[in-house]
Amino acid sequence: MIDPSALLLDASLATLFAAVPASWGGRRLAYAFSFAGSALLFAAATAALVLGPFTALSYGGPFGETETLGLDALSAFFALSASVVWIGASAFSLSYDERPGPGLAQAFALTLGSIAVLFAAGNFLLFLAAWEGMTLASFWMILEATGRRGPVLSAGLVFLAFGEGSTLLVALAVAGFHAATGTFAMVSVLAVPVSTGIFLCALVGFGLKMGVAPFHMSEWLPIAHSSAPSNASAVLSATLTLAGVYGLFRVISLLPAGPDWWGGVVLAIGAISALLGALFASVSEHVKGLPAYSTIENNGLILVAVGVALVARSQGLGTLYAFALFAAFFQALAHAVAKGTLFLFTGYVERATGTFDLNEVRGRARGRSPGAALGGIVSGLSFAAAAPLAGFVGEWMILEALFQSYRFEGPAFEFLGLLAGAAVALSLGLALVAMVKLVGFSLLWNPQDSPAGRRQSGPGPPLAALSGAILALGVGAPWVLTFIAPAIRGLSHQALSAPVGQLLDMPARWSILSGSPFGILSPPAVPIGIALGSLVALGYFFLGGRTASRRVPIWVSGRAPSPVGETYTSFGFSTGIRIMLGSLLGTRELRRRSGGITAVAIEGPEVYNVELEVLDAFKVLYDDLVRGGLALSAALKRFLMPGRPGRYLAYVLITVLAVLIYLTAAG
Repeated sequence: MIDPSALLLDASLATLFAAVPASWGGRRLAYAFSFAGSALLFAAATAALVLGPFTALSYGGPFGETETLGLDALSAFFALSASVVWIGASAFSLSYDERPGPGLAQAFALTLGSIAVLFAAGNFLLFLAAWEGMTLASFWMILEATGRRGPVLSAGLVFLAFGEGSTLLVALAVAGFHAATGTFAMVSVLAVPVSTGIFLCALVGFGLKMGVAPFHMSEWLPIAHSSAPSNASAVLSATLTLAGVYGLFRVISLLPAGPDWWGGVVLAIGAISALLGALFASVSEHVKGLPAYSTIENNGLILVAVGVALVARSQGLGTLYAFALFAAFFQALAHAVAKGTLFLFTGYVERATGTFDLNEVRGRARGRSPGAALGGIVSGLSFAAAAPLAGFVGEWMILEALFQSYRFEGPAFEFLGLLAGAAVALSLGLALVAMVKLVGFSLLWNPQDSPAGRRQSGPGPPLAALSGAILALGVGAPWVLTFIAPAIRGLSHQALSAPVGQLLDMPARWSILSGSPFGILSPPAVPIGIALGSLVALGYFFLGGRTASRRVPIWVSGRAPSPVGETYTSFGFSTGIRIMLGSLLGTRELRRRSGGITAVAIEGPEVYNVELEVLDAFKVLYDDLVRGGLALSAALKRFLMPGRPGRYLAYVLITVLAVLIYLTAAG
C-alpha cells in the first residue's frame, strides 16, 4: 500500500527541483513550481507531525549502506517552519524578480530543494551532500544581486568561505559519529568521550551557519545576507540559518546527556550573540543589514533556551528541561516566519524608495502597498516582543526559563544564568529600539517630499498572509505547542507534554505554564483584553467630542529650527546608544573635512561634520589574526621558497628518504 505522506514528500522534492528547468519557460513559472513544492512540503510535514514518521524513498548508497528520504517528528517541524517562509517568498518573487535572465529563480529553487533534502535525509552522507548543495546554491543566489559586481562578489565569497568552514566542521562531527557507531546512519552514540568531540564540532560548525557570535566573524552574516536579493535574503536568514538549528538539534538528539558545562557553553554563546546582535541592529542604518543583525540576536535566543535545557537535563531538572526545549522550538518557528516576512518587506522598501539607507527612506515606502506595510509592521512588532504576536510568546518563554536558573546546582551556573538573563533582557530592549527605527523610518515617517517609486500590488497578499501567520502563532501559542510536542519528544526521546493547561476560569489549554508561581501566560486572553481596552478607548474618543490641536516649532537645543529631515534622522535616533554603549560598540568619533575622514580627536566640533563609527570587537580581533597569519605565511614563503635550486633539491631528497623510512617501517 502506498503511503500518502510519502507521496507528498516525493512530489514536493520533485516539484522544487523541477522549478530549475521550468525557469526556461519563464521566471514566474519557476516560482509557481517553488510555491507548489513548498505547499506540498508543508502538507508532508504536517502529516508527519500528526500521523507519525514515514520513509518516502530508500536506496543503496555509495558505501553499501541504505540511504533514505523521509520525515520524522523532529525534521518535520523544521520542514514545516521553512515551508511557510518559502510559500510566502515564492509568491512574493512572482512580482519581485524582474531580472532579464532566469538565474535567480534557478538558484532560488536549488536552495529550497537542497534544504528540503537536508531535512528529509535519513543518513549523514546524504545530509552532508545536501548541506554542501545548500551552501553552493545560496552562494549563487547572492551573486544574482544587482549593483556593483565587486562588492557583491566579495560578499558572496565571504559567505562561501564561512559556509565551507561550516561544512568542514560538520564533516568532522559526522566522522565522529562514524567512528563511534561504524555507520553513517543517524543512530545514537553512547560513548561520552567521543560525544564531547562530536558536540563541540557540531556546535562550531552549525553555529557558523547560524551566524552566532563569535562565529559571525567580521559580521559575515549581515554582509552576505544584506547583499543578496530580498527574496534570497528571506530564504537565507529565515531558513538557511534554521538548517543550522536543525543540524544542532539533530546531533543533540543522538548524543547522551553530557556534562552540564555543555549547556553552560551554549548558554554563554547564546547570551553574547543575543546582546551583540541586538546592539548592532539598533545602530544599523541599512534596511537589510538591520534585520540581518537581528538574525544573530534571535539565533542567540534559541541557543540560550537550548543551553538552559542542556544544563537542566544534566542536573535532573525535568520540568525546566521540558519548558526550555519548548521555548527553543517555538522561538525557532516564530523567528523563521517573522524574519522571512521582514526581509520580504525590505525588498518592498527598496523597490518603493530606490535605497537601503534608512536616513534616505524617511517614510517614502508608505502608501505603496497596504499589505506589504502590514507585513512590515506586524513582523517588526513581533521582533519587538509586542503582544500577542509570536515573538512576544517565544521571548517570554525564554525569559521564564532564565528566571528559573536559580534552580541550577552550583553558584557558577546560577551566576551564569543571572548574567544571561541580564544580557537577554538588555537585548530585548535594544531589539525594540531597532524595530522602532526600521518600521518608523520606513513607514511611519510623514514624508516631506513627494514619494518616489511606483505603487506595488504584488508584495501585498503574501506579506499580509505571513503577518496573519505571525498573529495566529502568537494567539494560538498553546495549541501550537501541543501540535509541535512530537518534535520535542523526538529530540529528547522522552514523553514530554506541552506546558499548557488552565488558568483561573480560562478553558483548558488556553495558558502556558512554566512550572513556577509567576510563570503563567494566556496568549488567547491577551488579544481579548486588548480588544476590550480598545473599546473603552474608542468610546472615550467618540464621546469626548472634537479636540483642537496646536502646532508649535520644534525645540532644537535653543537653536533655530532646521528642516525636520535634518533634525531627526535614523542615525540620530541611535546616537545615544552609540555613545552610552561605546565600550561594547567600539565607538569612535570621526571628523570630516575637505580631504576625507580622519579618526582623530575633535578639537572644534562646530568646524567639522562629526560622525560616529562603531567597530565590532570580534572583527578587530579577527582582522588582527588575519594580518598576523598573512605576515607569518609571507615569512615562511621567503624561508621555504627562496628561489635556490639547492634548497628545492634538499626538499626532494628529504621527501624520498621519509617515504623509504615509512615503507620500511610499514613492511
